[in-house]
Order: sequence, then C-alpha cells, then structure tokens
Amino acid sequence: MSVIHSRSVARIIARRRAGLGFLDRRRSSEQRVTGMQDLALRCTVRVPEERLVLASRKLPLPEPQSRRVIHDRTHGLATRVPPLKNMKTARGWTYHRDVIVYHESELEHRVSLRLQVRNDVAALHSQFPVFHYPDEEGKLRQHTADLFVVYDDGSRQAVIIKHEHKREEMEALIERIKAHPSSQQVDDIVLRTERYGTIEAAENAHMIRWSREYHDQADVDELMGVVGTLHGWFRFGSLLKDCPSIERRRVAIWRLIDTGFLFSRTGEKITELSWLGHAPAGGATGLFG
Repeated sequence: MSVIHSRSVARIIARRRAGLGFLDRRRSSEQRVTGMQDLALRCTVRVPEERLVLASRKLPLPEPQSRRVIHDRTHGLATRVPPLKNMKTARGWTYHRDVIVYHESELEHRVSLRLQVRNDVAALHSQFPVFHYPDEEGKLRQHTADLFVVYDDGSRQAVIIKHEHKREEMEALIERIKAHPSSQQVDDIVLRTERYGTIEAAENAHMIRWSREYHDQADVDELMGVVGTLHGWFRFGSLLKDCPSIERRRVAIWRLIDTGFLFSRTGEKITELSWLGHAPAGGATGLFG
C-alpha cells in the first residue's frame, strides 16, 4: 500500500470513528457535479485581453505611470514585476481585491495568503517600498520589502519574508533600515518566516478565499440558525449532517469561519474532524492574524 493511499485510508477510518462515515459514501447521481460528464462540451481557454490604464491613485505612487493590467487589475505599488519563470523558485501571483500580488517563492505565497484573509487589511501590495541602509563599510544600499500592508486603522506595515535560519541576519538588516530616513515610509517593518507562513495556515486561507467568492448568504444564514442551537465544541463534519447539499453547507461553514462566528483554537489545518466553537457576540480572533 502506498503512503498516499494509506493516509487516505487512515482519514476514512478516523471519520468513521468520529461518526462522520456518511462523508465517504458514494453520492447519488442527483448530487454529483453536472456538466463535466457531457462529452459534447469542449474545454476552451481564452486569454484575457491586456491593455494599458493609469494605475489607481488610492495610495501615493512614486510617480504617475501606466501599468499593464488584466481585467482592470493593476500591479498596485509594485516597483518591479518578477519574472514569471525560474527553475529554482515558485513564482506566481494572486489577486487581493483589484491588485495583483506577486510572490517569488512558496513561502512568500503562504505569507501573502495568510495576510489576504485577515479582515482588517485594507490594501496589500508586493515589491514595495524600497528602503535604503548603510552596510558595514558605510556604503548606501537598498532593499525592497516583499509586501506592503495597509490596515483599516491606517497603519502601514512593510513585510520582509525569509526562512527562519536567516532570522538573525534579517533582524540586523531591519535595524539598519529603521535607522535610515527611508524607513519613515511605513509605521513598522516586520520579519515573517515559515513559522508564520505555515502550510496549514495557507491551506485554511485557500478555503477562506474560496468561501468569500462562492458562498450563498441564504445558506450562511441557515447555518447560523443551526449553530445557534449547539452548545460547547462540535466537529466540523457534524455540521454537514442532514443538509440538502454538503457542498453548499461546506462553503457556508468556511464563510462563518472567515467572519469569526465559527472558530478553531488549534491553529492547525481545519478538516471535517476539527473541533469548532461559535462566538455569537462578535466573533473570535487569532486564527489568521
């Protein structure tokens, strides 16, 4: 038995022991996703049109300039656009509202996702701002922050992302930057490592982003009524019992996790076996902060 198959079997056994075996039953034809089985349908891909527009001026730009955007999304305040291909890194981008947020590694990707699902982030930009600092020989050098965050309270934060084994080196660099006047562009400069951008946090963030786009408010309101009758802690999977559509209920659960109405205190990846609580008085914090 392969490692992947053995893990799958272990999850099935764990769900059955928790009374959630119904999640592994074969669905009836009425519950399956329709359309994908229709051989008459052809998968077509259309490249979105690219055009030049003036970048948004909601936040101050170093100078007016035209930026290439796709579907009215801009590069935001990014001072550079990283090359999209590299054999040694996981380069790519995500969207936060109308801004393309670039990442040059999987660690940057995970940190970016965790920030994007915070409910107090007003704006998120990549490759900004550019700081200056003197090196050990007194020569002036520059360093570009990986992310720039503007919070709802107006505070501005620069995020530098490196692996934990470079913490001492990067903290020394941040101190040099803070001693230079260029640091006044932001209110704070922080270092984020894999301790913050964990794989589990990124997987939870993916589900949060999915729920924001695809939830139905009627399903969310219905689930809030169900949760209001529960007391103490309950498993995620127990909320999927006796509902018309498991898929619709699942996205509603994640939407309530996003709002803080439902929460998990473990900080681990949330699955059907996770224990959840509810906070009707305004929501809990700490899962994605």
